Amino acid sequence: MGGTRDCRYKKTEEKILTVFFNKPRCKMCKLARKIGIARSTFYTHHHSVHEIIPDYEREILTEYGTMIKKKLKKKNVGIKILYFDTLIFILKNRQAFEMFLKFEDREVIIKMILRLKPKIKEPEKVWRICVSELAEIIFEWGERGFSEREIEKMIGDMLYLTLSARKRLAPLV
Repeated sequence: MGGTRDCRYKKTEEKILTVFFNKPRCKMCKLARKIGIARSTFYTHHHSVHEIIPDYEREILTEYGTMIKKKLKKKNVGIKILYFDTLIFILKNRQAFEMFLKFEDREVIIKMILRLKPKIKEPEKVWRICVSELAEIIFEWGERGFSEREIEKMIGDMLYLTLSARKRLAPLV
């Protein structure tokens, strides 16, 4: 794929997501008509309307995974920076995360947090509880509309949970 084609493909995908986000019960032919694309164009993006969310989840996780891998290759990357980058990533893809939460697809956020595991050295049971606590913080943030003003508070909450996990959860291990 060339640069112009990639750009066109991405713009069409954004249109599909925008219309789908506003009209999730829409059938594929109506969705294509509202966007102004042919059904065949829609099929180059997704096999069906039911595949839009899973396809987009895979795309988001791939992009996030690439970003995290690059960060983890650098020396002395602290968990605070990874949390900050995670929150910025969510803000940049706000519409997608609003869509995931609207359709009660919380798995994508949990899968993102699981990719931070190499940086958080905790026993498996503590790590699993920590993941659910971190995910819950992001879900609550999503319910408040992913406000940019709350990033520092979010990082603080996430750091507290991670740094205090062993102490708070020791009786459970």
